[in-house]
Amino acid sequence: MVFDTYRNERYAAAIAKTVHADSVVLDLGAGLGLHGLLAAAAGAARVYLVEPQPVVHTARDAARAGGLDGQVVVLQDRIEDATLPEPVDLIVSVFTGNLLFSEDLLPSLFHARDKYLKPGGKMLPDRAELRLAPLCAPALHAKHITRWAEPIMGLDYSKAKRFAANDVLWLRRPEFVGTQRLGAGGIVSDLDLTTATSADCSGEVRCTVDTAGLCHGLLAWTRIRLVDEWISTDPDAPDVHWSPVILPIDPPLALQQGEEVTMTLKRPAYGDWTWSISAGAGSRRHSTFLASAEGARELAKMAPTSSPGLSDDGRRAMRVLQLLAEGLSNRTIAETLVKTEAMNPALALQEVQAIAKRYGGKT
Repeated sequence: MVFDTYRNERYAAAIAKTVHADSVVLDLGAGLGLHGLLAAAAGAARVYLVEPQPVVHTARDAARAGGLDGQVVVLQDRIEDATLPEPVDLIVSVFTGNLLFSEDLLPSLFHARDKYLKPGGKMLPDRAELRLAPLCAPALHAKHITRWAEPIMGLDYSKAKRFAANDVLWLRRPEFVGTQRLGAGGIVSDLDLTTATSADCSGEVRCTVDTAGLCHGLLAWTRIRLVDEWISTDPDAPDVHWSPVILPIDPPLALQQGEEVTMTLKRPAYGDWTWSISAGAGSRRHSTFLASAEGARELAKMAPTSSPGLSDDGRRAMRVLQLLAEGLSNRTIAETLVKTEAMNPALALQEVQAIAKRYGGKT
């Protein structure tokens, strides 16, 4: 993403139009801090780089090298756990991703906005759209879905075809060569990021078929607004780090020129995608819930009314967390596991270190 010149130039232009000498800026999910450092270079008084991964400390070196370290504050933390000492005039983020809702980052964006953005403050981006269109893509459908119905070294894996047909195809732009939109499509979700409160996706698009053909999937792409310019993941737009996706349709559905088709897309926050298309030749409905090979027994553990208790691994992890909370060292905890669980010393230490890395407090 740092080397996505097209996208970053547009962020830089939008930042330059928004930042002034007294601006306080939050670069949310800063990563390497590029956009926050651009805000500092544009003259912002202070820039807070908030990012849970340690890679954000690289931004401190870049700030120092560029003479910007006096303006930049690095906070390695989730925005929900971080504490900013002051409200901000501008929030810069890249929380819209390939499918707008797919990474479940919008709740964090809304939290940052509601807690830290000054009245009248700005956001980049401040608006986002998710669009759908019927797509003819025989080669991609054959590569990712139809091939499962064919024998593989004399073996029948055709039952796995339903998993593939219910999974989102995350593709790179060159793979869309040879595909054809059968209609212009439309907006299935339109978010004003300055006021939105829900991270649920639920929408319907009706469009006229411009070209008759087989619909192999729904093309989905996003657009985000940076002041007065839009960046799009449309396959026909300039290339950016993010990509359009395909929501497969199986079996393909024949569409006739001039007919109206209805497409829907739904996803509750942190949930599964469900999509459908209805036309004169019939209808199709798919869901990523059906793309999972997990059995009913595994899914039952996740039911709201379930009380599954703890597995042996879960019990051991809880014991490690208890000992971490008591202030014991990783080595001491591992030695305890060796004695009580008859674990291999190296594997015990490795397991403790993994839990400490994920849940350990600040040292």
